[in-house]
Amino acid sequence: MLDLNNLYWEEKQNIDNIYRIASELWGENIKFGEIEVINSPYPEFNLPIKLYGVYDVTLEYECATIGIMIKTEQGYLGLSKMTDEQVYKGLKSCKPENLLHNFQVLDRLLSKWVASKN
Repeated sequence: MLDLNNLYWEEKQNIDNIYRIASELWGENIKFGEIEVINSPYPEFNLPIKLYGVYDVTLEYECATIGIMIKTEQGYLGLSKMTDEQVYKGLKSCKPENLLHNFQVLDRLLSKWVASKN
């Protein structure tokens, strides 16, 4: 488990934002896994989530950036490689409004997958 006492205020705030924004968007359709801390000199961790009981996604946190990786038959691929929509990257990815935007892009992508299977 991630020891929040060893994180800076910014990382604690970013973790809180991830949980809050994702929970507000997906409600009961999201299940959070346990944070996997990466052995690194700076704050770095992976947070696995499952959406709609079907889709495996990993949120990769590294130095105030959040990458969204989606499990596919080819392995995990970044959200920006799977959509033509704008995806905020780098330091912009942690801003609450940009994180919400990226989560909404992910949700639309998953909706398209469901539609294509029907």
